[in-house]
Amino acid sequence: MGIITWLNTNSGAVIGIAIVILASVIGYYVYLTWRLLKAGNTPEIVISLRPHQAHVQLVMLCIENIGTGAAYDLQFATNPTSIPNLDVPFEKIGFLKSGIAYFEPGRKIEQFIASVTNKFDDLKQMPFEVSLTYRDSVNQKHERAFQLDFGVNEGFSQIDKPPLFEIAKATRDIQRDIRSIATGMHKPIILTETVSEHRLRQRVNALESRIEQLPNEVQEEILQELTIVVTKRERELQEKDQSEETITVENLS
Repeated sequence: MGIITWLNTNSGAVIGIAIVILASVIGYYVYLTWRLLKAGNTPEIVISLRPHQAHVQLVMLCIENIGTGAAYDLQFATNPTSIPNLDVPFEKIGFLKSGIAYFEPGRKIEQFIASVTNKFDDLKQMPFEVSLTYRDSVNQKHERAFQLDFGVNEGFSQIDKPPLFEIAKATRDIQRDIRSIATGMHKPIILTETVSEHRLRQRVNALESRIEQLPNEVQEEILQELTIVVTKRERELQEKDQSEETITVENLS
Protein backbone atom coordinates (compact mmCIF):
# COMPACT_ATOMS: atom_id res chain seq x y z
CA MET A 1 0.00 0.00 0.00
CA GLY A 2 2.86 2.37 0.77
CA ILE A 3 4.33 2.06 -2.73
CA ILE A 4 0.97 2.59 -4.42
CA THR A 5 0.31 5.62 -2.24
CA TRP A 6 3.75 7.05 -3.07
CA LEU A 7 3.20 6.52 -6.81
CA ASN A 8 -0.19 8.20 -6.63
CA THR A 9 1.30 11.08 -4.74
CA ASN A 10 4.31 11.46 -7.09
CA SER A 11 2.73 10.42 -10.39
CA GLY A 12 3.92 13.58 -12.12
CA ALA A 13 7.54 12.91 -11.22
CA VAL A 14 7.28 9.27 -12.30
CA ILE A 15 5.85 10.23 -15.69
CA GLY A 16 8.58 12.81 -16.15
CA ILE A 17 11.32 10.27 -15.38
CA ALA A 18 9.74 7.76 -17.76
CA ILE A 19 9.59 10.37 -20.51
CA VAL A 20 13.27 11.23 -20.01
CA ILE A 21 14.29 7.56 -20.17
CA LEU A 22 12.16 6.95 -23.28
CA ALA A 23 13.58 10.05 -24.96
CA SER A 24 17.11 8.88 -24.16
CA VAL A 25 16.44 5.43 -25.67
CA ILE A 26 14.87 6.96 -28.80
CA GLY A 27 17.76 9.39 -29.14
CA TYR A 28 20.27 6.54 -28.82
CA TYR A 29 18.54 4.51 -31.57
CA VAL A 30 18.35 7.58 -33.79
CA TYR A 31 22.10 8.03 -33.32
CA LEU A 32 22.75 4.36 -34.20
CA THR A 33 20.54 4.66 -37.29
CA TRP A 34 22.43 7.76 -38.38
CA ARG A 35 25.75 5.94 -37.91
CA LEU A 36 24.54 3.01 -39.99
CA LEU A 37 23.29 5.27 -42.78
CA LYS A 38 26.52 7.22 -42.75
CA ALA A 39 28.61 4.04 -42.84
CA GLY A 40 26.54 2.76 -45.76
CA ASN A 41 27.01 5.94 -47.78
CA THR A 42 30.64 6.87 -47.13
CA PRO A 43 33.17 7.17 -49.96
CA GLU A 44 36.70 5.84 -49.46
CA ILE A 45 39.23 7.07 -52.01
CA VAL A 46 42.62 5.36 -52.34
CA ILE A 47 45.56 6.35 -54.52
CA SER A 48 48.37 3.97 -55.41
CA LEU A 49 51.08 3.12 -57.93
CA ARG A 50 50.51 -0.17 -59.74
CA PRO A 51 52.20 -2.01 -62.62
CA HIS A 52 50.19 -2.35 -65.81
CA GLN A 53 48.33 -5.68 -66.04
CA ALA A 54 49.93 -6.73 -69.31
CA HIS A 55 53.24 -4.81 -69.20
CA VAL A 56 54.81 -4.76 -65.73
CA GLN A 57 57.46 -2.21 -66.75
CA LEU A 58 54.74 0.44 -67.12
CA VAL A 59 53.68 2.20 -63.90
CA MET A 60 50.09 3.40 -63.53
CA LEU A 61 48.76 6.03 -61.10
CA CYS A 62 45.52 4.47 -59.82
CA ILE A 63 42.58 6.34 -58.21
CA GLU A 64 39.79 4.12 -56.85
CA ASN A 65 36.65 4.55 -54.74
CA ILE A 66 36.45 1.42 -52.56
CA GLY A 67 33.73 2.88 -50.31
CA THR A 68 29.96 2.57 -50.44
CA GLY A 69 29.10 6.17 -51.28
CA ALA A 70 29.88 8.69 -53.98
CA ALA A 71 32.57 11.36 -53.58
CA TYR A 72 32.16 14.91 -54.85
CA ASP A 73 34.51 17.71 -55.84
CA LEU A 74 37.78 15.75 -55.68
CA GLN A 75 40.82 18.05 -55.65
CA PHE A 76 44.43 16.84 -55.86
CA ALA A 77 47.84 18.30 -55.04
CA THR A 78 51.28 16.71 -55.46
CA ASN A 79 54.42 17.28 -53.44
CA PRO A 80 56.77 17.89 -55.17
CA THR A 81 54.78 19.44 -57.98
CA SER A 82 56.92 17.71 -60.64
CA ILE A 83 59.31 14.76 -60.88
CA PRO A 84 62.01 14.25 -63.53
CA ASN A 85 61.96 11.12 -65.72
CA LEU A 86 58.17 10.84 -65.76
CA ASP A 87 56.81 10.03 -69.22
CA VAL A 88 53.59 11.91 -68.37
CA PRO A 89 54.25 14.91 -66.06
CA PHE A 90 51.78 15.67 -63.25
CA GLU A 91 50.74 18.94 -64.89
CA LYS A 92 49.53 17.02 -67.98
CA ILE A 93 47.28 14.61 -66.05
CA GLY A 94 43.74 15.91 -66.35
CA PHE A 95 42.25 14.83 -63.01
CA LEU A 96 45.30 16.00 -61.03
CA LYS A 97 45.04 19.42 -62.66
CA SER A 98 41.27 19.93 -62.84
CA GLY A 99 39.94 17.51 -60.21
CA ILE A 100 36.92 15.19 -60.49
CA ALA A 101 33.38 16.47 -59.92
CA TYR A 102 31.74 13.11 -59.19
CA PHE A 103 33.34 9.76 -58.34
CA GLU A 104 30.87 6.90 -57.85
CA PRO A 105 31.50 3.76 -55.75
CA GLY A 106 33.55 1.08 -57.51
CA ARG A 107 34.97 3.47 -60.10
CA LYS A 108 38.68 3.26 -60.87
CA ILE A 109 40.91 5.46 -63.01
CA GLU A 110 44.37 4.36 -64.13
CA GLN A 111 46.78 6.81 -65.73
CA PHE A 112 50.13 5.78 -67.21
CA ILE A 113 52.90 7.99 -65.81
CA ALA A 114 56.25 6.26 -66.38
CA SER A 115 58.11 3.32 -67.83
CA VAL A 116 60.72 2.01 -65.41
CA THR A 117 62.83 0.53 -68.19
CA ASN A 118 66.43 1.81 -67.81
CA LYS A 119 65.42 4.39 -65.16
CA PHE A 120 63.97 2.45 -62.24
CA ASP A 121 66.95 3.27 -60.00
CA ASP A 122 66.35 6.99 -60.53
CA LEU A 123 62.58 6.82 -60.04
CA LYS A 124 62.70 4.81 -56.82
CA GLN A 125 64.79 7.58 -55.26
CA MET A 126 61.94 10.04 -55.83
CA PRO A 127 58.97 9.26 -53.56
CA PHE A 128 56.14 11.79 -53.69
CA GLU A 129 52.89 12.63 -51.94
CA VAL A 130 49.41 13.10 -53.36
CA SER A 131 47.02 15.11 -51.16
CA LEU A 132 43.30 14.72 -51.72
CA THR A 133 40.19 16.56 -50.51
CA TYR A 134 36.60 15.58 -51.31
CA ARG A 135 33.05 15.77 -49.95
CA ASP A 136 30.53 13.04 -49.27
CA SER A 137 26.75 13.03 -49.83
CA VAL A 138 26.07 15.03 -46.64
CA ASN A 139 28.63 17.65 -47.67
CA GLN A 140 31.17 16.56 -45.06
CA LYS A 141 34.73 17.29 -46.12
CA HIS A 142 37.42 14.60 -46.10
CA GLU A 143 41.17 15.03 -46.41
CA ARG A 144 43.68 12.29 -47.22
CA ALA A 145 47.37 12.16 -48.07
CA PHE A 146 49.09 9.22 -49.81
CA GLN A 147 52.83 8.56 -49.76
CA LEU A 148 53.75 6.93 -53.08
CA ASP A 149 57.04 5.23 -53.91
CA PHE A 150 58.13 3.64 -57.19
CA GLY A 151 60.38 1.28 -55.21
CA VAL A 152 57.37 -0.56 -53.77
CA ASN A 153 57.11 -2.56 -57.02
CA GLU A 154 60.76 -3.59 -57.07
CA GLY A 155 61.13 -7.25 -58.00
CA PHE A 156 57.56 -7.49 -59.27
CA SER A 157 57.17 -9.97 -62.15
CA GLN A 158 54.38 -11.30 -64.33
CA ILE A 159 53.88 -15.04 -64.84
CA ASP A 160 52.03 -15.74 -68.07
CA LYS A 161 49.60 -13.25 -69.56
CA PRO A 162 46.73 -11.86 -67.46
CA PRO A 163 43.27 -13.42 -68.00
CA LEU A 164 41.78 -10.19 -69.37
CA PHE A 165 44.53 -10.02 -71.98
CA GLU A 166 43.85 -13.60 -73.09
CA ILE A 167 40.08 -12.99 -73.20
CA ALA A 168 40.57 -9.85 -75.32
CA LYS A 169 42.86 -11.73 -77.73
CA ALA A 170 40.40 -14.62 -78.06
CA THR A 171 37.56 -12.15 -78.65
CA ARG A 172 39.52 -10.41 -81.42
CA ASP A 173 40.22 -13.77 -83.09
CA ILE A 174 36.52 -14.70 -82.99
CA GLN A 175 35.50 -11.30 -84.40
CA ARG A 176 38.03 -11.65 -87.22
CA ASP A 177 36.74 -15.12 -88.15
CA ILE A 178 33.13 -13.94 -88.09
CA ARG A 179 33.99 -10.91 -90.23
CA SER A 180 35.82 -13.10 -92.75
CA ILE A 181 32.84 -15.45 -93.06
CA ALA A 182 30.35 -12.57 -93.34
CA THR A 183 32.33 -10.81 -96.09
CA GLY A 184 33.03 -14.01 -98.00
CA MET A 185 36.79 -13.72 -97.57
CA HIS A 186 36.86 -17.00 -95.72
CA LYS A 187 34.20 -19.68 -95.99
CA PRO A 188 33.82 -22.48 -93.46
CA ILE A 189 34.76 -25.95 -94.71
CA ILE A 190 31.99 -28.52 -94.24
CA LEU A 191 33.26 -32.08 -94.74
CA THR A 192 30.94 -34.63 -96.33
CA GLU A 193 33.58 -37.35 -96.14
CA THR A 194 35.87 -38.84 -93.55
CA VAL A 195 38.95 -36.89 -92.52
CA SER A 196 41.28 -39.52 -94.03
CA GLU A 197 39.43 -39.38 -97.36
CA HIS A 198 39.54 -35.59 -97.33
CA ARG A 199 43.30 -35.54 -96.68
CA LEU A 200 43.90 -38.15 -99.38
CA ARG A 201 41.87 -36.14 -101.90
CA GLN A 202 43.83 -33.00 -101.00
CA ARG A 203 47.12 -34.83 -101.64
CA VAL A 204 45.83 -36.15 -104.97
CA ASN A 205 44.71 -32.69 -106.04
CA ALA A 206 48.05 -31.19 -105.02
CA LEU A 207 49.95 -33.87 -106.95
CA GLU A 208 47.72 -33.39 -110.00
CA SER A 209 48.38 -29.64 -109.88
CA ARG A 210 52.13 -30.22 -109.79
CA ILE A 211 51.95 -32.64 -112.76
CA GLU A 212 49.95 -30.15 -114.85
CA GLN A 213 52.78 -27.63 -114.50
CA LEU A 214 55.27 -30.01 -116.17
CA PRO A 215 55.87 -30.25 -119.95
CA ASN A 216 53.47 -32.46 -121.93
CA GLU A 217 56.03 -35.15 -122.71
CA VAL A 218 56.90 -35.42 -119.00
CA GLN A 219 53.21 -35.63 -118.13
CA GLU A 220 52.76 -38.52 -120.60
CA GLU A 221 55.72 -40.36 -119.12
CA ILE A 222 54.40 -39.95 -115.57
CA LEU A 223 50.93 -41.14 -116.59
CA GLN A 224 52.35 -44.24 -118.27
CA GLU A 225 54.39 -45.11 -115.19
CA LEU A 226 51.38 -44.42 -112.99
CA THR A 227 49.20 -46.70 -115.13
CA ILE A 228 51.74 -49.52 -114.76
CA VAL A 229 51.90 -49.08 -110.99
CA VAL A 230 48.10 -48.95 -110.63
CA THR A 231 47.63 -52.04 -112.82
CA LYS A 232 50.22 -53.95 -110.78
CA ARG A 233 48.58 -52.99 -107.49
CA GLU A 234 45.12 -53.95 -108.76
CA ARG A 235 46.41 -57.37 -109.83
CA GLU A 236 48.05 -57.91 -106.45
CA LEU A 237 44.82 -57.01 -104.65
CA GLN A 238 42.79 -59.37 -106.85
CA GLU A 239 45.22 -62.23 -106.21
CA LYS A 240 45.06 -61.52 -102.47
CA ASP A 241 41.24 -61.56 -102.49
CA GLN A 242 41.16 -64.83 -104.45
CA SER A 243 43.65 -66.42 -102.05
CA GLU A 244 41.56 -65.40 -99.03
CA GLU A 245 38.39 -66.79 -100.69
CA THR A 246 40.12 -70.12 -101.36
CA ILE A 247 41.26 -70.40 -97.74
CA THR A 248 37.76 -69.61 -96.49
CA VAL A 249 36.19 -72.33 -98.73
CA GLU A 250 38.72 -74.92 -97.56
CA ASN A 251 37.98 -74.09 -93.93
CA LEU A 252 34.25 -74.45 -94.49
CA SER A 253 34.64 -77.80 -96.20
